Amino acid sequence: MEPLTPQRLAEIRATLDLSQERMARLLGVSFASVNRWEGAHSFPMGATLDIYRALDAALKGGHKPAKILANASGDRGQFLLELFSLAYGRRRS
Repeated sequence: MEPLTPQRLAEIRATLDLSQERMARLLGVSFASVNRWEGAHSFPMGATLDIYRALDAALKGGHKPAKILANASGDRGQFLLELFSLAYGRRRS
């Protein structure tokens, strides 16, 4: 697994067409946290890092940002289930 650099964190957010504020809401953290991570002043850990990795895997797996974010404004559990399924689930034929 490729390491997630501050530049890659910013690329993931940009690919999803999210501002730092919207990315923070998606991750359930503060705007300041996202800003510090992308500025290389700190690094996400725990569940937040897992979400970033899943977003990265889903994008690298060829999923469109709209599909990845389809459930982002609804139930958080459902969003995470869909995200991790896209990132790590088996592809249907």
